[in-house]
Amino acid sequence: MTFTYNPNIPATNNNPSVDQPDMLLNTQAIEDIIAVDHISFNTANGGTHKQVTFNNVAAPGAQTDPQSVLYTSAGTASTKAQMFFRNENGIFQASPIKAWGFADSGGNIIGSQSLNVASITPAGTGRYNVVLTANAVNSNQFAIKVSSLITSSANGTQSGYNITGVGAFQLVFLRLDGTNFLNPTNFSFEVLQI
Repeated sequence: MTFTYNPNIPATNNNPSVDQPDMLLNTQAIEDIIAVDHISFNTANGGTHKQVTFNNVAAPGAQTDPQSVLYTSAGTASTKAQMFFRNENGIFQASPIKAWGFADSGGNIIGSQSLNVASITPAGTGRYNVVLTANAVNSNQFAIKVSSLITSSANGTQSGYNITGVGAFQLVFLRLDGTNFLNPTNFSFEVLQI
C-alpha cells in the first residue's frame, strides 16, 4: 500500500484556500492508513486494533529496559515470518505451537479442539497416523508433546511418536510396562517448531 501525503501542507505564507485540496488529500490519507489495522473514524470501537500487519522480516537491535519490541523474523526450520518478542533479557518466540489436536480412541477430533490438523486415522491398536494441514510446519524437524487418558484397568500408558514426513507423524500408545499396545480413551498433542 502507498499513501500520498504532503508534510509541507499547510505551507507557510499560503492562504489556506490555496492548500485546501492538498489538506483534503492528507486528511483522506490519514483515514486510509488508520483503517489498515484499526477500526476507523465514526464507527463503534473506533481507534481499536482489528489486526497488526507486519511488513518486514528482520530482527531489531538490542533493547534496553523498559523498551521492548514485537516483530517478525525467519525461524530456524522456516524462512517464513514468525512472531518474536525482544527485551533486554533476550529474544523469545511468541509461540512455537504450530498445531494441536484432541481426539477420542477412534481418532475423531473432539469438539473444536484442533488447529492445523487435517486428519487423524487409527492405524491399529494404540497407533494413530496424524496429517497436518499444508504449511503448518515447513520440514520434518518438529517436536510433539502428547498426553492420553486411560480409563481401563491398564494402569497407565506410555506414549511416543515417529515423524513420517513433513507434517505427518504416528502417535503410539503402550501399556506402562511396555508389553501391549492400547487405545487411550482420548489423547491430545501439540506440534512445536521454531
